[in-house]
Amino acid sequence: MKNFNELPASIKNEVKNLLKIYDKCFVAYENAAYHVSPSIAITASYAVDHKVIGTYTAKEIYTAEERIINYVESFHEFPIQYKGKRDYRWLNSLAWGSKVKMENGNLVNA
Repeated sequence: MKNFNELPASIKNEVKNLLKIYDKCFVAYENAAYHVSPSIAITASYAVDHKVIGTYTAKEIYTAEERIINYVESFHEFPIQYKGKRDYRWLNSLAWGSKVKMENGNLVNA
Protein backbone atom coordinates (compact mmCIF):
# COMPACT_ATOMS: atom_id res chain seq x y z
CA MET A 1 0.00 0.00 0.00
CA LYS A 2 1.27 3.43 -0.94
CA ASN A 3 1.30 6.11 1.74
CA PHE A 4 -1.45 8.71 1.20
CA ASN A 5 1.11 11.54 1.07
CA GLU A 6 2.94 9.78 -1.79
CA LEU A 7 -0.10 10.00 -4.10
CA PRO A 8 -0.29 12.72 -6.76
CA ALA A 9 -2.08 15.87 -5.54
CA SER A 10 -5.07 15.42 -7.84
CA ILE A 11 -5.60 11.84 -6.61
CA LYS A 12 -5.28 12.93 -2.97
CA ASN A 13 -8.03 15.49 -3.61
CA GLU A 14 -10.25 12.82 -5.20
CA VAL A 15 -9.67 10.51 -2.21
CA LYS A 16 -10.46 13.30 0.26
CA ASN A 17 -13.65 14.26 -1.60
CA LEU A 18 -14.84 10.65 -1.71
CA LEU A 19 -14.04 10.13 1.97
CA LYS A 20 -16.33 13.01 2.90
CA ILE A 21 -19.27 10.69 2.21
CA TYR A 22 -17.78 7.18 2.38
CA ASP A 23 -15.84 5.49 5.18
CA LYS A 24 -13.41 3.81 2.81
CA CYS A 25 -12.14 4.14 -0.75
CA PHE A 26 -9.78 2.27 -3.04
CA VAL A 27 -7.13 3.53 -5.42
CA ALA A 28 -5.92 1.46 -8.35
CA TYR A 29 -3.59 2.17 -11.24
CA GLU A 30 -4.48 0.78 -14.64
CA ASN A 31 -3.96 1.78 -18.27
CA ALA A 32 -1.58 4.56 -17.20
CA ALA A 33 -4.20 6.25 -14.99
CA TYR A 34 -5.23 6.29 -11.35
CA HIS A 35 -8.79 5.25 -10.49
CA VAL A 36 -10.48 6.18 -7.19
CA SER A 37 -13.71 4.46 -6.16
CA PRO A 38 -15.76 3.59 -3.06
CA SER A 39 -15.69 -0.11 -4.02
CA ILE A 40 -13.45 -2.50 -5.86
CA ALA A 41 -14.48 -5.00 -8.50
CA ILE A 42 -12.82 -8.26 -9.45
CA THR A 43 -12.64 -8.77 -13.20
CA ALA A 44 -11.63 -11.67 -15.41
CA SER A 45 -8.58 -9.86 -16.76
CA TYR A 46 -6.50 -6.83 -15.92
CA ALA A 47 -4.25 -4.51 -17.87
CA VAL A 48 -0.54 -5.31 -17.82
CA ASP A 49 0.19 -2.26 -15.65
CA HIS A 50 -2.67 -2.90 -13.14
CA LYS A 51 -1.75 -2.26 -9.50
CA VAL A 52 -3.82 -1.82 -6.38
CA ILE A 53 -2.33 1.32 -4.86
CA GLY A 54 -4.17 1.23 -1.55
CA THR A 55 -7.23 1.40 0.62
CA TYR A 56 -7.79 4.63 2.54
CA THR A 57 -10.28 5.32 5.33
CA ALA A 58 -11.90 8.52 6.55
CA LYS A 59 -10.43 7.92 10.03
CA GLU A 60 -6.91 7.96 8.54
CA ILE A 61 -7.44 11.17 6.60
CA TYR A 62 -9.82 13.26 8.73
CA THR A 63 -10.05 14.04 12.44
CA ALA A 64 -13.25 13.18 14.33
CA GLU A 65 -14.30 16.84 14.15
CA GLU A 66 -13.68 17.03 10.40
CA ARG A 67 -15.73 13.85 9.87
CA ILE A 68 -18.68 15.46 11.69
CA ILE A 69 -18.36 18.59 9.53
CA ASN A 70 -18.14 16.48 6.35
CA TYR A 71 -21.25 14.54 7.36
CA VAL A 72 -23.30 17.67 8.03
CA GLU A 73 -22.16 19.36 4.80
CA SER A 74 -22.87 16.23 2.75
CA PHE A 75 -26.14 14.99 4.24
CA HIS A 76 -27.62 17.96 6.16
CA GLU A 77 -28.15 15.71 9.17
CA PHE A 78 -26.48 15.49 12.56
CA PRO A 79 -24.36 12.35 12.95
CA ILE A 80 -24.85 10.16 16.02
CA GLN A 81 -21.43 11.07 17.45
CA TYR A 82 -22.17 14.83 17.43
CA LYS A 83 -22.48 16.04 21.04
CA GLY A 84 -23.12 19.75 20.44
CA LYS A 85 -26.35 21.72 20.20
CA ARG A 86 -28.77 20.19 17.70
CA ASP A 87 -30.41 23.22 16.10
CA TYR A 88 -32.69 21.73 13.45
CA ARG A 89 -33.91 25.13 12.26
CA TRP A 90 -30.29 26.08 11.49
CA LEU A 91 -29.68 22.68 9.88
CA ASN A 92 -32.73 23.02 7.61
CA SER A 93 -31.62 26.54 6.58
CA LEU A 94 -28.35 25.22 5.10
CA ALA A 95 -28.12 25.41 1.33
CA TRP A 96 -26.36 22.66 -0.59
CA GLY A 97 -22.73 23.64 -0.83
CA SER A 98 -22.83 25.53 2.48
CA LYS A 99 -19.71 25.24 4.61
CA VAL A 100 -19.85 24.74 8.36
CA LYS A 101 -17.28 24.78 11.14
CA MET A 102 -17.05 23.70 14.75
CA GLU A 103 -17.00 26.50 17.33
CA ASN A 104 -16.93 25.69 21.06
CA GLY A 105 -18.23 22.20 20.31
CA ASN A 106 -21.18 23.45 18.25
CA LEU A 107 -21.65 23.58 14.50
CA VAL A 108 -22.03 27.04 12.93
CA ASN A 109 -21.82 28.55 9.44
CA ALA A 110 -18.26 28.93 8.23
